[in-house]
Amino acid sequence: MAASASPAAATLRFDQAAKHSNKDIVVLINPHPAAAGPSGGLPPFFATTDPARTAEIGAITESALLSVPPPGISLKEGARIAELVFGIAGEMRMLSSERDSNFQIRLAGGEQALLKITNAAEDRAVTAMQTAALAHLAAIDPALPVQRICETREGKPWEIVTGPSGQKHVARLLTFIDGTMLHAASPGPDLHRGIGALLARLTKALRGFFHPAAGHVLQWDIKHAGRLRPMLDSVEDSTLRVRLIALLDRFDAEIAPRLPHLRAQIVHNDFNPHNLVVNATEATRPTGIIDFGDMVHTPTLCDLAVACSYHITDDTEPLSRVAEMVTGYYRVLPLEEEEFMLLPDLIRLRHITTLAITAWRARRYPENAGYILRNAAASLRGLDVVDRIGPNKAAETLHAAALSAKPE
Repeated sequence: MAASASPAAATLRFDQAAKHSNKDIVVLINPHPAAAGPSGGLPPFFATTDPARTAEIGAITESALLSVPPPGISLKEGARIAELVFGIAGEMRMLSSERDSNFQIRLAGGEQALLKITNAAEDRAVTAMQTAALAHLAAIDPALPVQRICETREGKPWEIVTGPSGQKHVARLLTFIDGTMLHAASPGPDLHRGIGALLARLTKALRGFFHPAAGHVLQWDIKHAGRLRPMLDSVEDSTLRVRLIALLDRFDAEIAPRLPHLRAQIVHNDFNPHNLVVNATEATRPTGIIDFGDMVHTPTLCDLAVACSYHITDDTEPLSRVAEMVTGYYRVLPLEEEEFMLLPDLIRLRHITTLAITAWRARRYPENAGYILRNAAASLRGLDVVDRIGPNKAAETLHAAALSAKPE
């Protein structure tokens, strides 16, 4: 769970200085460190449904995010930023990241936080959208297990800092959700149904959220799979490369024209085992959601497909976990017939996206190839399974499983 004031002890106060309508909720949760006693603590959290409260910090031109290495902030510099900008100090640990500089901070009182220094190439409007989404969720569904945005010393949700190369970066402090990451756990009973239900709950909480940056082009967005072709040159296996090209041809001809007819909104778009916290190493339920860095406006089915793609197995029932996830999702947020039919194809497209982008990035950044390629083998396995079963048969299997459960 997030290391912050417990719900029972949390102090809620409305920001009386904010100019907003009665429909725009602004809540600061937990006391300010200055009022928290000599032991200090985390700064107050932002919770608002008013996007203007997390307005853009100056837009940058088209993002080159996939082409730019992380900021390269050192532990020493990270500690300096944490103290000067957010007024906290503690034990620092650098975390792996594909594009940002992230630090886990443990304060003297036991509280934990995540200092996130964003890649300079990320459009700041997109960063503002992610920040606004977390603030929106804090106001709409306070019990949803997501991180909270902590204020700077000046009462802002971020600050601009200068990295070692002289580039400007957005620095944010978030609560740290402690626990076991799903990728390091063994699945127990009801876990996958719980994952599906949690994703549906998150999607419902984001339904009323809007931000001007939500339409940005993100290569990880399945609806843009047709743009992957130039990256396929980095796939060394020529047989696999030809296979992926053929599947993209099918996408362009048969799948892409159907996507505009699906329900769409701003979604998480990266519900993978590295972004989910669970209750134990023998996990029975998800307890936390992290990393909103791939948020985008896209069909909600794409979001579900991303989540499902990581849970295909290589046993005699390779779709059993996916079926449980779809069932859990369906009980909270029922799918339409067209969505059931397209889901296996979109799951397969997520695997294609992973194989293309990771091959391309690993060639550009061989020193970080291990981290970049961490999901490649599983993606190839998932691709093989969907191809072997066939998208129509897979859709029938998932449809039957979901209909066996009644919506909540």
